Amino acid sequence: MTAQNTQVREVKAYARYIHVSPRKLRLMADLVRRQPVDVALEQLKFSSKNAALPLSKAINSAIANAMHNFDLKRENLYIKSLTIDGGPVYKRYAPRAQGRAFIERKRTSHINVILESRMSQTKKKRSIFSLRPKTVETPESKVIEEKPARKVEAKQQAPKQAPKPSSKIKQNVINLKRRLFNRKSGQ
Repeated sequence: MTAQNTQVREVKAYARYIHVSPRKLRLMADLVRRQPVDVALEQLKFSSKNAALPLSKAINSAIANAMHNFDLKRENLYIKSLTIDGGPVYKRYAPRAQGRAFIERKRTSHINVILESRMSQTKKKRSIFSLRPKTVETPESKVIEEKPARKVEAKQQAPKQAPKPSSKIKQNVINLKRRLFNRKSGQ
């Protein structure tokens, strides 16, 4: 058996046939996506939504998989992907007036969690500039350094996207809170 040089950095966990509708679970999943696992679990713990419990169970399962199967540290884990898929819909009948029966749809969900390990922040790469000895400036060295410097051509990089204006980010947060807490009054 050969030793593997590549280190496993992604860990998956699934929760199937959860009796909560996908729409309700997606509201909670949007809050904790791309966050460290400790922060995400704390946010779910203090949420008043019933959808937070199955999500936290799925995240805890993924953490246990990472620690037990791949020897990853909990402090380095964050939620890379958290998707909610619709499961089978159970149809039940509820009585209505004049002998009628309406169909009630009991929706189920599938939760998919993918955690990834970030490298620890404690290790810093040594810069080549830290290896040079510090030079002491003298008035004579300033006179010598007045030679015209060569221009270094920079590599062409892909154009960067402009950052979102803070008002747009603020509006997105407000819309998310409005959907999450679903209050119509006081708009």
